[in-house]
Amino acid sequence: MFTSIRRRLISYYLLVIAIIVLIIGAFFIWFLNYFYMENLRESLYNQATFTASLVIEMMERKASPEEMDTYFKDLGQELGVRITLVDSDGKVIADSDEEPSLMDNHRDRPEIKVAAQRKKGVATRYSDTLGEEMYYLAVPLDYELEPNGREETVSVIRLALPLSVINRTINNLLIFIAAALLISSLMAMGAAFILSRRITGPIGKISSAARDIAAGNFLPALKVEGQDELAMLAENITEMGRSLKEKIDQVTWQKNKLETVVSSMSSGTILTDSNLRVEMINPAAQRLFDLDNSESAGKPLQSLIRYHALHENLKAACRDGRTRIMELNTYYPQSAVLETYILPVAGSKKEIIGVLLLFHEITRLRSIEKMRSDFVANVSHEMRTPLTTLRGYTETILHEELSREQLLDFLSIIDREAVRLSSLVDDLLDLARIENEKDFVKKETVNLNQLINEALGRVEQLRDEKKVKLEINASAQELYILGNREWLCQALVNILENSIRHGRPTGYINISTVIDKSSATVAIEDDGPGIPEADLPFVFERFYRVDKARSRKSGGTGLGLSIVKHIFEAHGASYSLESTAGEGSIFRFTLPLVSKKI
Repeated sequence: MFTSIRRRLISYYLLVIAIIVLIIGAFFIWFLNYFYMENLRESLYNQATFTASLVIEMMERKASPEEMDTYFKDLGQELGVRITLVDSDGKVIADSDEEPSLMDNHRDRPEIKVAAQRKKGVATRYSDTLGEEMYYLAVPLDYELEPNGREETVSVIRLALPLSVINRTINNLLIFIAAALLISSLMAMGAAFILSRRITGPIGKISSAARDIAAGNFLPALKVEGQDELAMLAENITEMGRSLKEKIDQVTWQKNKLETVVSSMSSGTILTDSNLRVEMINPAAQRLFDLDNSESAGKPLQSLIRYHALHENLKAACRDGRTRIMELNTYYPQSAVLETYILPVAGSKKEIIGVLLLFHEITRLRSIEKMRSDFVANVSHEMRTPLTTLRGYTETILHEELSREQLLDFLSIIDREAVRLSSLVDDLLDLARIENEKDFVKKETVNLNQLINEALGRVEQLRDEKKVKLEINASAQELYILGNREWLCQALVNILENSIRHGRPTGYINISTVIDKSSATVAIEDDGPGIPEADLPFVFERFYRVDKARSRKSGGTGLGLSIVKHIFEAHGASYSLESTAGEGSIFRFTLPLVSKKI
């Protein structure tokens, strides 16, 4: 761009210089022509006056016309001009170039007429005698020489120069003036080039710096010498780039911070424009709805998330600008419950320019609420039976007269149901305590073999009652694990009791330990009736029983495996239950081994 400015500046400079040169040249030509002609006129006038004084002297001493003519020829040759003496009648008395007797009467010549009136006569015309353009100047004389010697009125002295001589002199002056103007013009043009470069050079630097700023280089090297407006402009652009860099860095930092916050949010976030087209979507929302960010941008939200109630609420929010909260149940890519906030985004003029959607997954919360509700229902159901039995037999004892044998039977039933109720309450308390403390369980070094023997000791009475055989294939070496001894022992007891109560009478239980690198796996196998495959995913839930009637008869509370699950989760142990209906079950859990010194 600055190149065209340079060309225009040079063009403007040259135009101004040309106009100035033309004006000055015309003025100088006119002035020199006028000055030269005035000087010429003055010179001729002085020469004519000088000649007139000589002629008067000659006339006073009665010189003859022939003597005057000879004198005029000598004087004209000396002065380099033509000199003519004309009497009052227009007759030529003497002439420096021609014979007076051969010359025409000059009475009608313009310069002669003016001089005859005692004025200075000037004329320019073509001379028939000389055959060229001539310049004439005539002055009056106070005496005229007549043949009879009489003294009359005015005679005229006329001086003439060829215009070719005058024009040649003027042309030489014009050539000199033209040369001087040409040199001045060339110097002015050089100055114009230098000046335009000095002006457009900084403009080029400023333009280049502006392009660098537009390209993202906000601190370009821009140095313009001087203290004029261009230097101030360069300084302002440099300061603007520095300020712009600070602002953009600040905006970028804010943007990155906002994107980091939005991207790291566990809640799904989607921003749309006023036409409900997606402008931004965070990773959480992509996971919730199985979307791709690059494919989602710019698309209508309705084509990505197809829930009629959601879109009706979105349209309503765009119409009235009010925030809405709704619960959204999704089934793809996973079943989830989403608490959805629809927040209209207002612009500077309070118009709706977009909508922000926040999706908080509350599936676990709803599941916990359902579990709590089911838990309360299950606890109530589990307690109702023993409490009903206790109340029924107690009322019977209080209101009926019973024999000693009947009373003992009733009291035995009451005692059995009280023990059952106490076991249920104990298990509930243990489960609540484990759930509350499992995130900060106190651990110590525990001998795994001793732990198994202690658990076996606690179930020995029950095993003897069921006549269950026991096989132990534990490792001979000392194995140590890190954990809460009491909790781990309780988990083993619950597993063993579960196998004994629900196993076959006179069946067997096999306990084995397998060491694998830095961990130990304990397997507890029984030959009981097993668990159907459909029930396996639910056996660790509270109060779940595969055979409800048989479980209650065996004295189970339905909380044993749920307690086991929470204990192993608190220790970071992996566990599994393998079972086939009619073929028994195998419970395995794996714990990392540690040194005894820990």
